[in-house]
Amino acid sequence: MRTSGGPSTSPGTNGRLSTWRFGALVFWAVGVQTHELASTAAFALLVLLFIPSLLAELRAGTLEATARPWRPLLAFIAWSLLAPTIVGQYPDGTGLARTLDWATIPLIAATGTQLTPRRWTVLTLVTLGTLGLSSIVAGLQHFGIWPPMSTFASLDWMRIPFARVYEPIADSGRFMGGGLLFHRLKFGHVSGMAVVGAVVAARHLTGRARIAAMVLGAMGFIAVWVFPYARMGAVSMTIAVGITVALVSASPLRALMICAALGLVGVLAIVSIAPLRDRFLSALTDQGSGQRTQHMAAGVEAVRQHPFVGIGPGQFRPSKFSDPNMAEHVKDNPGKAHNQYLSMAAEIGIPGAIGFIALLGWLAAIARRRPYGALTQGSIALFAILSLAHDPLFQAPVSMALMLAIGLGLAAPVKAEAPLPARA
Repeated sequence: MRTSGGPSTSPGTNGRLSTWRFGALVFWAVGVQTHELASTAAFALLVLLFIPSLLAELRAGTLEATARPWRPLLAFIAWSLLAPTIVGQYPDGTGLARTLDWATIPLIAATGTQLTPRRWTVLTLVTLGTLGLSSIVAGLQHFGIWPPMSTFASLDWMRIPFARVYEPIADSGRFMGGGLLFHRLKFGHVSGMAVVGAVVAARHLTGRARIAAMVLGAMGFIAVWVFPYARMGAVSMTIAVGITVALVSASPLRALMICAALGLVGVLAIVSIAPLRDRFLSALTDQGSGQRTQHMAAGVEAVRQHPFVGIGPGQFRPSKFSDPNMAEHVKDNPGKAHNQYLSMAAEIGIPGAIGFIALLGWLAAIARRRPYGALTQGSIALFAILSLAHDPLFQAPVSMALMLAIGLGLAAPVKAEAPLPARA
C-alpha cells in the first residue's frame, strides 16, 4: 500500500496477516517494557509476517519502488554493516542486531498505517497499561516492599538482572527501582518514550481512553523521576515531553503552562529528595558520573585510530583502547563511550556518525507530515538528548522501543476513518 506525502509502505495484506501484524506490535510494546526476549520475538514475528508481501513485490518488480522513499535509512544500515566489514572490522552479534533494528521502522510504519481506530486504541492502552504496572513495580522495589532475592532463584535461567533492584541508595533506606525490566536505566529510558506516547495519545483520544492515557502517562512521568534515579533519563524525558506537548497543543499558552508544570515536578523531586539531589550533584564530578571522561577518552582514541569506517558495530570496548590510568570498572565495561554519537563514530567511522545524525533529522522532518508525527519527533528528541551522556542503543529494549515509537509516528493512515486526527 502506497501512502502519499512521504515514504511508501508495503502492499496491503489480507485480514489475517493484518491481525497477526497488529498482535506483533502489541507483543513488541509489552516486550520492550518487560524482557528483551519478548521484544526480540515480536521483532522476528513482524519480519516473518512481511516476507510474503516482500516476495510478492520482488516477483512483481515493485520492491525497488517501495523501498526508494526509505533510501536514507537503508543507506545508513548498509554503511554500518558493509563499510567496516570491507576492511575486516566485522560487527559482533549485538552490533548486528542493533543495526538491523533500524530496518524494522518501515515495517512498523506500514503496520500502523493498516490499523483500525479500535486497534490503535488497544495498542495505546496496552502500552500505557504496561507502563503503569511497571511504574507500580518500580515503586515497590524503591521502597523495599519486594520479595527477597532468593525468591527469584529458580528463574536464574531467564537471565533477568533481579539483583539490580536491590541496589541501595546511600543513607536513605531506599533502593533503585527497575520496574518490570529490573534495570533502572532501561526502565527510565523506555518509560520516558512511553510517556511521550501518552502525551500524543491524550491529544487525540477521547473519553475514558483519553483519561486513562493522561493518568498512566502522569504515573510514568513521576515514576521515572522518583524511583530509578536515572538522572539523564528523567531530564531527557522532561524536555522531550515538553517538546511533544508543544507539538500537539493547539494553544501555546496551555502548552507553556503544562511545560512549566512538568519542569516544576522535576525541580520539586530534586529539592525534596535529598539522595536524589546528591545524585544530581555528584554528576558534576568524574567519580560521580562513573569516570565518563575515561570512557569518552577511549572512544576518542578509537576514532583516532579508525576515523573513516570504524571498528565495526558492537565492537567498541573501552578496554581495547585503555591507558595505564584507566579504572578497572571502565575496562570491564562491555562497550560504551557514554556518548552515543562518539560510540557511533568509533564503530562506523566519522562519516557513519554524521550519517546517523542526518538520519535522525530526516526521520523527524518527514514525521511533520504524519498525524502521529509528534511521537516520532518527541522520541527522537528524548533519544538525542539522552545520547549526550549514554549509549541508549547498547540496550536492546531501549533500541527496540525507539524503533517502535519512530515507526508508529510515521504511520500514514489513508482511510477516511483514520483513528487519530491531525492536530489543529
